Amino acid sequence: MPVEQIIDAAKEASIKDLFFAFVSILEYPAVILFTAMVVELILPTKKKWCLSGMAPFFSKAAAKVNRPENAISQTVFSGIFLPIATVTSFVLTLELLRFCVSSDVILSLILLPILLESKGTLYQMFSVKREIDNKNRESARAVLQQFMKRDCMTLSDMGICKALCEYTAMRMFINWFAIMVWYMILDLEGALVMQLVAVMNNSFNFKEKKNEVFGSFIYKLEQSLLFPVLIVFIPLMLCSFSAIRILKHLKQHITEYTSFISSPVLDLLGSYANISLGGPRLYNGSKIRLTRIGGANDPDSRSALRLYNKIRFVGVMFVCLCVIQKIVFSL
Repeated sequence: MPVEQIIDAAKEASIKDLFFAFVSILEYPAVILFTAMVVELILPTKKKWCLSGMAPFFSKAAAKVNRPENAISQTVFSGIFLPIATVTSFVLTLELLRFCVSSDVILSLILLPILLESKGTLYQMFSVKREIDNKNRESARAVLQQFMKRDCMTLSDMGICKALCEYTAMRMFINWFAIMVWYMILDLEGALVMQLVAVMNNSFNFKEKKNEVFGSFIYKLEQSLLFPVLIVFIPLMLCSFSAIRILKHLKQHITEYTSFISSPVLDLLGSYANISLGGPRLYNGSKIRLTRIGGANDPDSRSALRLYNKIRFVGVMFVCLCVIQKIVFSL
């Protein structure tokens, strides 16, 4: 179509026509997702509005059914029943909202910014980074300890930076990127279930002595849900100037991975930034020695922000590819 005809058509279009054109574009799931990402960044979302704000409630619910006097079979049953009952109730609530709100676009734009949790991770990262930059090692340890399950009170300056990198990377991967992938797979239900499972796994963490048996089911469920996310994540991570180093380190370390998901994720990101991750850490007073993965250099106070920005870039790339795929298959 000649440029003059396009200009004439644009001049003749009414505001109503433009509105319906915008709405028709917004009906693409990838466009909804991108819009929700922008809204999540702009809106002053409080933690209590997010699902992660319900972690204390889940912990209290777990304490009521995960009693020390329970038999192992009863503990296993409780560890399976509570997550399934919780997920079922939330999904049924979502279906009720679908019935009450006639537009899936509006419902998605309301719920997705709540499910996508990147801003909270950014604030937590900066709170620790600020203490590191101000040479307040004790304060940095105390702030980091507030949201990590392992002992941080004996960490060196480099250890604090490494723990912050690992926390930031895994939280962004699980509580942000995985939500987007599951939204594209199973719509709002997929995003909701993924975030619920992630929050419950954090609340029932099997690395705590009291949750060794009780939290094993929710941990395995989370790992299963994260596997397709990892499959999507790997080729996107290779779209960088560090691709050769990433592939080299994956080949070197793959036989030494101690975790089904977190080890390859940290290896990918550590190799990208050429920083060393993994190594020993304390859980319940016991030192666990994990294999060092990632790159060769020790992380510093800026490394966590670099990993945060990389995952955000990968997320934007994922959404853009989904939009392109939709356009191509619509032709």
